[in-house]
Amino acid sequence: MPKKKQRRATNKQTKSQTKKRKKQLVNTGVGLKFCHESIKNNWNSKQTLRQNYKRLGLAFSVDEAIKSAKLKEEKIGVITKELTEIQSAPKKEKYIPKSMPIDEQRRLIALLKKYGDNYKRMARDIKINIYQKTENELKHRIKLFKHLQGLDEDNKS
Repeated sequence: MPKKKQRRATNKQTKSQTKKRKKQLVNTGVGLKFCHESIKNNWNSKQTLRQNYKRLGLAFSVDEAIKSAKLKEEKIGVITKELTEIQSAPKKEKYIPKSMPIDEQRRLIALLKKYGDNYKRMARDIKINIYQKTENELKHRIKLFKHLQGLDEDNKS
């Protein structure tokens, strides 16, 4: 008597399994996930998506956003108020390193002695510029080096 062939396991869900899974998601409320706290706090689940977006000051579609931009309509919503507050907040100052490796300082001093301010030639010198830094990288590093050494033109007062 021949053996019965066993059914292969597949990763696909049957229709009933899919329906069951969707029903579980709807009942648990997992369907809506918010990435921002202000949207989560101001979302009204009794309103439609379009109504919520309009109340929050967001565009439902790109076409609506373009039309409102052409008409120069200023939509004041909860989110747009928060965004304007965030944009008007003072920005952090750019981080300036407080030190530089001694080996790099030595290489920069040697390049400055040999080439002065000719960054193009510095970039092409493979004996001193062993890491093959570009013109702009060298400009930036030399500027930082001068700042750290107190040789800045801006600080001469």
